[in-house]
Amino acid sequence: MKILKTMICAALLVAGLSGCEKFDVNKLEGTWSEQYDPTVFAMDGSVTYTFDGNGHYQLHVYALGCESQHYTGTYAIDLISKGTITINPAMSDYSNVTYKLVKLTSKEMEWQREGTTYSVGTWGSDYRHFVKSK
Repeated sequence: MKILKTMICAALLVAGLSGCEKFDVNKLEGTWSEQYDPTVFAMDGSVTYTFDGNGHYQLHVYALGCESQHYTGTYAIDLISKGTITINPAMSDYSNVTYKLVKLTSKEMEWQREGTTYSVGTWGSDYRHFVKSK
């Protein structure tokens, strides 16, 4: 009976650990352009983040027919317990937002805003998709 309990606990532990997504934080560093399938969601401009790997980012936003805007800020990553990225974690205004990292490879990244569920109608707000440009 003791062996059976030990085997069950070991199996549950392995199943729990294998379900955790592991991300390499070093893949975040660089320049990322927000991009979607244009047949479903067409952006009237561009959004580009550049992450420096030291907790700082630069954001370039261009809206069609408007001047481009540049912003700087900080980010915090919690890959161990939550798998999240928080933009401007020290800010108490609207700019503090946390996303679950759904995907992070050397060429592609996906975010889902905490507390929301994926749907096509939320592209660009709750769901964000990026491709590496540099």
